[in-house]
Amino acid sequence: MSSDNIENYQETNNIVDDVDDASEKGKIRYFLKRWRKAIKTINKKYSNPRLKMTPLIRFSLLGLRLYLIMLVVILSYKFYTMVR
Repeated sequence: MSSDNIENYQETNNIVDDVDDASEKGKIRYFLKRWRKAIKTINKKYSNPRLKMTPLIRFSLLGLRLYLIMLVVILSYKFYTMVR
């Protein structure tokens, strides 16, 4: 394991350990705060792509993203018309 992986592993374990130490009243709020911090750490780590993408791949991914959005819109419209 690299030092980054060890630090992330230790931080993940600390999240679970720290929740046990929190008071009952603030346990959920404390857990959500640590959870958001863990997500921010992960997002920061993967913010820069590791692979080089050609313009064709970028265009394909954009097309897939638009297709997914279109499917969600159609599904939402269908749900709305059936419920109404």
